[in-house]
Amino acid sequence: MPTKREQNAAKIKFKALKYVLNESKSRNFADIQVVEICKNVGISKVTFFKYFTSKVDLLLYYRSILTLNLIIKITESKIEGMKALNVIVQHFASEYTKRPSMVLGLIHYFTDSTTYVNPIHVKPAERLLFFPEATDINYEIISFDQLVEQQMLDIVFKKQSTLSVSSQQLSEVFLSTLYGTVVVCRMKKIDYVSMFFFQVLGTVFPGIKG
Repeated sequence: MPTKREQNAAKIKFKALKYVLNESKSRNFADIQVVEICKNVGISKVTFFKYFTSKVDLLLYYRSILTLNLIIKITESKIEGMKALNVIVQHFASEYTKRPSMVLGLIHYFTDSTTYVNPIHVKPAERLLFFPEATDINYEIISFDQLVEQQMLDIVFKKQSTLSVSSQQLSEVFLSTLYGTVVVCRMKKIDYVSMFFFQVLGTVFPGIKG
């Protein structure tokens, strides 16, 4: 059972990310200021920086929550491999549709980063707030890349891919195509996002069908 201090910390992080996620539906993440986040959460900037070293940490926290959400969906649906990839593509397309600046912000961050960034740990008290309906919240937090590679291991084992490469290489192909699809969506101002995601990913992985 989380302590009172852990619960209070979880509420602050939960409210901060929820505010950003809501605002980023109609605004660019870059335009959301720390001072307004603090005002809406009801904390000082000192308290904000106690939990986040910078506003960019909210992007990384978002990535961990997004990944954990997928882990819960995939695990509780008892699916793996190509079926799981379909869930990942649909979820990613949905996130890009709702808050494109958050997804693009993550891609921009990683293209600028010179070192590998580990997922931000999501503590039990935080998981209870973000996923109150989950039957189990004690899933291991892995990176989005690792989640994809787990599915590729199953695809290789079941020979569901036409590409004769390792699971790691398949994962790299999938991620490259996924992130490239996001960039092309932005460049060409695609308005049929979900269909476009499945068209592009399905060309490389025929088992991916919207």
